[in-house]
Amino acid sequence: MTLGGWIFFGIMAFCIVAIAVGIAVYNKNRTSTIAAAITSVLLILALLIGMRAYYHRTESGKRALKTWHSEIHEGIDRQVRVYDVEGELIAEYEGKFDIDYDDDRIIFDDQDGKRHVIYYPTGTVIVDEK
Repeated sequence: MTLGGWIFFGIMAFCIVAIAVGIAVYNKNRTSTIAAAITSVLLILALLIGMRAYYHRTESGKRALKTWHSEIHEGIDRQVRVYDVEGELIAEYEGKFDIDYDDDRIIFDDQDGKRHVIYYPTGTVIVDEK
């Protein structure tokens, strides 16, 4: 899970446990205390299983994990190839970096700290993740 996912899980688990403790203290009945404890454990497990399913079974969850991995590990191993309009290779870059893009250019800083701005309306840029 991402850091935000763990924080959300912690807050929700705390709320579930607080409600269970409140029920146990308010009722002072052994049966309701046991039921509240079992229910809170089941709800926390269901929350954990649901969040794990989100991060590993949905495309948006997988993208969130990849973004988090990229932030933690200083980018993703990529290969960028730039072609002119006739299909000739102009430049090629490899390394661990993040890419920012808009309508007419991509921007990235390589591992040596050099910034590359590539305008692609007059050619083709292919970015592959390794």
